[in-house]
This record gives sequence, structure tokens and C-alpha cells, in this order.
Amino acid sequence: MRTIGLLDWFRTERRSQEQTLDGSQLDTALRAALGGSAVTVRSVLNIPAVSGSVGFIAGTVASLPIRLYRNKNGQSEEVTDDYRLRLLNEETGDLLDAFQWKCTLVRDYLLPGNGYTYVDWVSNRIDGLYYVDPMQVSAEIGADPIFKTARFFIGGRSYRDYEIMRILRNTRDGVTGSGLVAESPIQLETMLNALKYENRMVKTGAKKGFLKVEKDKKVSQTVLDQLRNSWRKMYGPDSEETTVILNDGVDFKDAGQTAVETQLNENKQTNAHEIYRIFNIAPTILEGDATAEDLKNTVRFAIAPVVKALQLAINRFCLLEAEKGVLAFEIDMDALDGTDMLARYQAYEVAIRNGWMQLDEVRYDEGRNPLGLKFIRLGLDTVIYDPESRMIYTPNTKEWASIDQKGGGEPIAGRDPSG
Repeated sequence: MRTIGLLDWFRTERRSQEQTLDGSQLDTALRAALGGSAVTVRSVLNIPAVSGSVGFIAGTVASLPIRLYRNKNGQSEEVTDDYRLRLLNEETGDLLDAFQWKCTLVRDYLLPGNGYTYVDWVSNRIDGLYYVDPMQVSAEIGADPIFKTARFFIGGRSYRDYEIMRILRNTRDGVTGSGLVAESPIQLETMLNALKYENRMVKTGAKKGFLKVEKDKKVSQTVLDQLRNSWRKMYGPDSEETTVILNDGVDFKDAGQTAVETQLNENKQTNAHEIYRIFNIAPTILEGDATAEDLKNTVRFAIAPVVKALQLAINRFCLLEAEKGVLAFEIDMDALDGTDMLARYQAYEVAIRNGWMQLDEVRYDEGRNPLGLKFIRLGLDTVIYDPESRMIYTPNTKEWASIDQKGGGEPIAGRDPSG
């Protein structure tokens, strides 16, 4: 029988600890072991580029109105008297109003990757939408990898899947997501360290340099300690000292700005642009001088995916099963598309004039109901060719002719132009 020694016990204990660590805990443990600091949602918001990007996306999405449409006989009509519109656009029933609720939900979607809301269904009616902090949510996910199930635990209570509205970023299980904090920790930590370094320099005013002692002179440890204390008092954050008295034979030499400090200043703007790229925002949007193309690309790649995720979550959790397919909530992005409206309408004009789009098709693309205008505009000078019958029709003369007849063919009198 083998006796377990102390070394074996440590190995067993270490293996058991490794098995209980999840991804987040392992990341925190490694950073602590390596002397680094784990990047958190709260800490990254200290970075101006991150705070500005999140505020821009969250504020833009939250300001868009949510509308409800009913599909009736192939036509879409807006519903304006549904009680849920007030919950989604004005009062949620929570301490947060609708704007604050959507802002916070989008912020959680972008950074930690999980946005949660408790949908308070009472019979067939929603009494309120209650925001839930992701830090207060834990989930029990079923073992079946195909038919996924989950239960949520919030504040010591268990909630069923359909009671918790979820807007998740890069999720694999439909329960938890992965935000930008987990996906770009190195870039974010680099900027945080640069900010901490700069803050320390500004806060203390510490001046780097050397104390030079004249040749053949020695300075005791007591004198050195006094100099350090004097220097600390002078450059402390609340210092009122104005001078430091150096002993005879001691001189201070400024070390000057190091190459690292110079490089940090040069990289500040570059790092900010990298953050904008992570959020798919054109830098000119937040720095000024944005073009119409910058606005369009930012709406397409930064705003639209978030709007789509929020819209799908609302339709999934705020509609009864019998209403799905008949009613649909839609986040109105027309205000964001206004910058490109002229170019879009000019393209429609070309399409209608050349006959490859109908007016009702244009109205449908623009979210308008059709008017029954099922025709294509043709000019009198237009010649129409039917490739199947190899016939040519001239609207100006109302005549048909075959291109296979010699000499251009004789007109076919009395033929119905419609075929």
C-alpha cells in the first residue's frame, strides 16, 4: 500500500483547484501570478475612447423609437395602441425608465457580453421590464448539447428560461455571452497601464533624476533618508513645500523624459483609434469632420448589429406565441438613414425610370404600404423586345413586328400589345 506524502498531497490539491477554475477565474489567477491586473468592466470605462464609444452606441440605440406592426393580408400596418409600446419607449415599471434601461442593456451587451431583463408576465400581460445586473445572475445549463435548457438564479430565486430576456454577444449556449472586455484584454490593459502611469506622474509631480555627490565625499544613510523624505514631501499630492535643501556636495541632475514616456505620448492617439476599430466606429465620428460615408459605415457596422440583437430579443420575449408571425416590434432606424436618403432616392428614381422596379416595390423597401400601383413606366420612344417570340413592340405607333421577317417585316395590324 502506497503512503501519500506531503508532496503528493500538494499535487492533488493543486489539481483539484485547477479543475474548479473557470475561464474568468483562471485569467484573474494568472494575472495575479504574473503581477498584472485583471481588466474589468468598471476599469475599462476609465479609458476615454472606450467610454466614448460605448456611450455613443448605447445612446444612439436607446434614442431610437420602438414601433409595433401587424401583418394583415400581406400588408403591414402600424399598431399604436398596444400597452407594450409604453413599456418599451417610456415607462418600464422599473426604477429605470425606457431610455436608461436600453442604454444599460446595450452597455452590458458590449462590455461583459450579457444583457439581462426580467419580463414580469402576469397571465397574458407584461406588468414590467426589470433590468438585472449581470453580476447578480448565475445560470444552470442543461447537459444536453443539442436540446439546450437553462435555469437562472437571481437573488436566491430560480427563474425559468422565458422569464429572462437576454441580449448576448458572441454566445454559444444562449445563456452567457462574451463581451469586448474578454475578447481584447491586452489592448485594454495596455491603455489602462498608460493611464495609470500618466496619472501617477501628474498626481505626484515626481521628477526623475539623480543625486550626484562630489568626488571624495560620502553621504551617510541618514542623510539619504532625509533627502528622500524631503523629496516626497515636496512632490506629494498635497504638498505645500516649495524647496528642498541639499547637503553640501550633493547636486540633483534631471534624468529628462525617457524614451518610454515619449513613446506613450505618441501611441495615445493610435491606441484610441484601435479602440474605435474594436467598436467598428469611424474615428471621425467622435473626433469631428465625419463624412456621410463615415456615418453610413458606422451605422451599418456598429449600430445595426446591436439594434438587430435588441429587436430580436424584444420580439422573442415580449410577444405571446400566438402573436408571433402576426405582430412584430421594430426599432425605427429611419432617423439614422436620413444622411443617405438623397442617394437612396436617386437610385430608386433610376430603377423606376428604367423599368426594373415598380413603385410599390420601392414603397415596400422603404417600409411603406403598397398603393396597388402594379405597373412599370415606359416612355413613348421606348422599343420593347420579347426574346421568346422574337417580336418588337413600339408603344409610339402601337405596332408589333417580327425581327425574323426580311426587310424588317410587316407590321402585324390589330395585335394586342399585351400578348
